[in-house]
Amino acid sequence: MQNKEQYIDPLIRLIEINEDRFWLPYFIGLKNGGYLPGGGAGSLNDWGPYYSDRFKSSWYPELYYILRYLFDNDLSADKINEFDRIKFKNNIRVIRCLNCSKSYQHPSIFESQIATRFYSRNLPVFSKNNSLLDLFNPEMTYEKKQTKEFRKWLTKQFHINDIKIYDFVTNKYICPHCGIIDNETEHDLYVLKDDGKSEMKFFCQKRNADWQDF
Repeated sequence: MQNKEQYIDPLIRLIEINEDRFWLPYFIGLKNGGYLPGGGAGSLNDWGPYYSDRFKSSWYPELYYILRYLFDNDLSADKINEFDRIKFKNNIRVIRCLNCSKSYQHPSIFESQIATRFYSRNLPVFSKNNSLLDLFNPEMTYEKKQTKEFRKWLTKQFHINDIKIYDFVTNKYICPHCGIIDNETEHDLYVLKDDGKSEMKFFCQKRNADWQDF
């Protein structure tokens, strides 16, 4: 239970500031020994927080799912890399238009990749310092100098590989390259190679990849 307790306040904060506060009483109840309800479709297990802010909409849902995984399994923060969303963080799904063979990716997915990388490296440190609530400070997370540098690097890699960061939902699923509406697409697997020792690399590993590749 000791592991669980540290996640309660940041989980409450995530629910307080999201657009849907229906489940907030259940999260607040955790402070008094309550439980989160289970269930299938339409239940909390089928729900995720929503944020209208550009960065929060990518960073905070990722944080929610990570904290829920750690909380539900009563794990210490250094077990974060056992979570599939973190374990496969370097496998990047990119859409390719079959009409023009050019690629694009939604900006929120692009930013989520940056968030998961940050959390995998830093959440255990915040936990050790008993400062998980500092994860809501932009200057310590998505506006941090190192984060901005990595975002700039990854943006450059997308440009080199002719992958356009593009909100295809808002633009009614029109290909940003050839202008075809509701075009047939495939998903390619791009990999970010970063062992922390050698130079980072970004490359396409598999065209028309399967869902299990991600």
